[in-house]
Amino acid sequence: MASDAFMKPEVPESVRDMMKMSIEQAKKAFETFAATSEKTWKTLETSSKTAGAGLRALNEKIAEITRENTEANFAHALKLAESKDISQAMEMQAEHARKQMDNFVKQIEEIRDLAAKVIQESTPADMPGMPGGNAGGAS
Repeated sequence: MASDAFMKPEVPESVRDMMKMSIEQAKKAFETFAATSEKTWKTLETSSKTAGAGLRALNEKIAEITRENTEANFAHALKLAESKDISQAMEMQAEHARKQMDNFVKQIEEIRDLAAKVIQESTPADMPGMPGGNAGGAS
């Protein structure tokens, strides 16, 4: 009969430690990138008179979703680096993928609803055939 070690291959601790260190470095790099991006956006926002409140709200929602997803993925990667065997890692990955897909659907709906609102609010009332516009005189 095959040994348990063969049936349940383990991830060596040194490999898990290296994975954790790489994940932490990637997370720090992303945080620096995100902070710089947000600072740049705010600078453009305050210097541009044409930046509308609706577009700012849409950009903020996208930034929020990106931040949430990134944090969830980094947390998952650290948790995954703790897994002691391939079977456990696969279960964790499957669960994470299910959660992220559920979140993705909700996030897409939020962006869709906000984008529709922005379009409706920014479309002139007398533009026929457009959301918010007058399509043939009836409102």
